[in-house]
Amino acid sequence: MMDSESSIKDFTRGGQIFLHNLRMVNQIMNRLMLACLGFFIVSTIVLTYLLTTEYQLYLMYQYFVAKFYVLIKESAKQIFVNPNGHTIQVYSSQIIHADFVQHALQAVFHAIVKASVNSCILSTVTFFIIYRQFKKRGREQSQSKKLRGDEIADRKVVNNQIHETEKVSDIKIVDLQLPKNFECQHTLIHGTTGSGKSVCIRELLDQIRIRGDRAIIYDKSCSYVSAYYQKEKDIILNPLDERTASWHLWDECRDSADFDSLSAALMPMPAGSVDPFWINAARTIFSATARQMQNEKNRSMMNLLKSLLTADLATMENFLRGTEAETLVSEKIEKTAVSIKSVLSTFLKGLKYVKDTENPFSIRKWVQDDKQSNWLFISSLSDRHETLKPLISMWLDLAANALMSLTSSDSRRIWIILDELPSLHKLPYLPECFAESRKFGGCLVAGLQSIAQLRKIYGENGAEEISSLCNSRIFFRTPSSRTARWVSEELGQSEIEETKEGISYSESAMRSGISISKQESSKHIVNTSEIMRLNNLEAYIRIPGEFPITKIKLKYKQPACMADPFILRTINERNFNEVSSLMESASNKPMPIMRPIEEQNQKKPRQYKKIKANPTPTLEELG
Repeated sequence: MMDSESSIKDFTRGGQIFLHNLRMVNQIMNRLMLACLGFFIVSTIVLTYLLTTEYQLYLMYQYFVAKFYVLIKESAKQIFVNPNGHTIQVYSSQIIHADFVQHALQAVFHAIVKASVNSCILSTVTFFIIYRQFKKRGREQSQSKKLRGDEIADRKVVNNQIHETEKVSDIKIVDLQLPKNFECQHTLIHGTTGSGKSVCIRELLDQIRIRGDRAIIYDKSCSYVSAYYQKEKDIILNPLDERTASWHLWDECRDSADFDSLSAALMPMPAGSVDPFWINAARTIFSATARQMQNEKNRSMMNLLKSLLTADLATMENFLRGTEAETLVSEKIEKTAVSIKSVLSTFLKGLKYVKDTENPFSIRKWVQDDKQSNWLFISSLSDRHETLKPLISMWLDLAANALMSLTSSDSRRIWIILDELPSLHKLPYLPECFAESRKFGGCLVAGLQSIAQLRKIYGENGAEEISSLCNSRIFFRTPSSRTARWVSEELGQSEIEETKEGISYSESAMRSGISISKQESSKHIVNTSEIMRLNNLEAYIRIPGEFPITKIKLKYKQPACMADPFILRTINERNFNEVSSLMESASNKPMPIMRPIEEQNQKKPRQYKKIKANPTPTLEELG
């Protein structure tokens, strides 16, 4: 029964709408045809007048007058003007049969036919012009109208607008020319795995190499090493690669502040509000020990690790006497000191692989040397990345810190390419580098698969800070609706005037009609489903300036194989095994429990036993 009623309602609704539309079409066509007919008549008269002479029209008039007079009286006379201009009185029958009058009639008749044909053509053209105008006006009324805000446009339109500014960069993505100096305002490339981020970065790197700009490239999979590494000029920092440059930290640090910054990058604070004591203590010991070894002749990474991981607290206390780390390695808090050393061993695993032979390479000195034009590759392999992550994070933070120490320059360009940025530890100097490196010539490119990864590392505010400092944004596909909503918001909104059409129908034709209303509203220019449905290598791009959003489609190019992506390095096993055993021993010690501060505050207060000459409580005393 319900299905039957629904079918009847559907039939009624469809029929009423059809009949209403038919009546409206009939009404418009009647008026349009009447207007075209009037235009036809008027244009025929005008054209006939233009195609004939006044005397021909006079003769035609006299001819029809004579015809009328003859019907009344055969001997009727009328006043007539001869071709020579003389006025005479003649019989009407003479006018009718005069040869020159007949010729004039034929000329006028031909003129009328010709004028009618032309008027018909003009009327037809006029009909279609009016039809197109009505159609255009109807489309305009039904379409939404942009009032203000962002918009999306074709690449050709965006290119034309950029060229009109006469400030065009020599770098482009596919066929989209970018604004001049866009690179100093940093770039964010966002998209899920396999969507095209690496292809986009390679397109930038091809043009950076042609330019001759310097670049620091973080290469987690060694793919950029394979495609771009030039043995004669470029530098690799990868402790497990045979081609790695020699490095030690003392060439990077000028004073205590540099040692502290280096230790902060090497040992990042865990995400969340946890007790910072253990990490800060480990940083303090590492910074103080490295600073104390700065002037020693036999300083090396192996000796530094041995000093940090030795079980002899008395030796460490004596070595660090007079520093802020002295009390942290005191025998009086042996258990606390051992726990701090277990934290140290967790973050220092990568240092044992570092090659620190003669003539070490300095990241800081390389960044500060404007005569350099080569590239620095900081690489790792996915299966060994966790071990090297603290070290690589420290190197990249050193590069960002060194960039901030340069003098201001409008011509210098140093690119920092951070593909898969969330695979690193938190880089303390990175947000500051994004904010201030523009005046030093820094050009940062951050690639990530999901903004959630960045929030996990840098927190909500930190991720927002980094994202907001990237003025060029390239968004590839993301399968997450939540992430797609974020992308949609980042691409912007526009305020539009929407047209809403309502149809009313009834049994009486007088009550049927269409109502049109306009309403202002705000909407995203690219919705979430459009972002989630992007094909591989397709992306929406937003560039700095008052330019529309546009869509690009990259072309995949098989990367060239310039070098081996990775060559396994042979390591000195004797020193290596000694340090490894010390690390393993330290790792077997109980790790401190870094509970969130909120959780610690919720615990019931306990009575601690009195500690003598022990400035820092042990793990057992802390419970």
